[in-house]
Amino acid sequence: FTEPSAEMDISCKLCNGKGCTVCKYTGWVEILGCGMVDPNVLEYTGIDNQKFTGFAFGMGIERITMLKYQIKDIRLFFHYMNLNR
Repeated sequence: FTEPSAEMDISCKLCNGKGCTVCKYTGWVEILGCGMVDPNVLEYTGIDNQKFTGFAFGMGIERITMLKYQIKDIRLFFHYMNLNR
């Protein structure tokens, strides 16, 4: 959703750069990403893309955690959990 974009990658520690599901068989894991928000995204959300622009950035903290604790499926971070039990 950003263009142009930039990212910082590190070598995948789960597979030592050989390729696995975490690094999508590239040997690399993106940990930082940034870029200019695509004008179509702004338009879709009701923001005048002729008047405003956006810059997005973020750290892939879940990916760093995956490497540290050898978690192989990022979807586990976003699984619904009912805390009102």
